[in-house]
Amino acid sequence: MRLKKDKLGLRLVLLVISCFLIGLGAKMAGSSTLGADVVVLVWEGLNRTFGVDMGTANIIVSLVFLGITFSINWRYIGFGTVVGMFLQSFFINLFDFSAIAEMDITIKIIAMVVGIALIAIGCAVYALAELGVGPYIAATLALHEKFKTSIPRNKFLIDASCVIIAAIMGQWPTIGPVVSLVISGVIMDQTMVILKKLLPIK
Repeated sequence: MRLKKDKLGLRLVLLVISCFLIGLGAKMAGSSTLGADVVVLVWEGLNRTFGVDMGTANIIVSLVFLGITFSINWRYIGFGTVVGMFLQSFFINLFDFSAIAEMDITIKIIAMVVGIALIAIGCAVYALAELGVGPYIAATLALHEKFKTSIPRNKFLIDASCVIIAAIMGQWPTIGPVVSLVISGVIMDQTMVILKKLLPIK
C-alpha cells in the first residue's frame, strides 16, 4: 500500500493519536474483566495461558494476521499497518488499570463501555490517517481477494476463529464483544464524519 504523502505530518500525528486511543481503550476494557472485542479476547487468552502482557499479545496476534495477508497480497500492508501495531503495544503496556478488576460492577461496566468507545474512536482516526489498514482488516481484505468470499463472511470467520482460539486457552467470551458489536460501528462512523469536517484531509 503506497504511503500517502500529502499532509504527511498530520497523518503521522493522527496515527500516533489513534494508537494511543486504541491502546488506552483496550487496556481499560480488558482490565474491566468484561472484555472488549474478539481480538482482545485472544490477547487475554495468551495472557492467561502463557503469561505474556497485552502489548506483546497484540504483536503476536497482529503478526499472525500479517502472515495471512503477506501470503496472499502484501500490498495490503502499509507503513501504518506495521508501525501501528508496535505503537499500540507501547501504549497498551503504558497504562495500568488492574485495580478496576477489584471494583464494583458498575465501575467495571463504565470502564468497559468507555474502553470500547475509545477503541472505536481510535480506529476511526487510524482509518482517517490513511497510512495503511490495521492487520485485522488487512487479513480480512486479503481473504476476500483470495477466496472471493464476502467481507462480512470473512470477518465472521476470523471473529469465530478468535473466539475458538481464546476458548481453547481458557478465555471465554463475556459481554464486551457484544457491546462492541452494537456501539463500535456507530461511534466509528460519527467520528469519521466529524473529523472529516474539522481536518484538511480528503
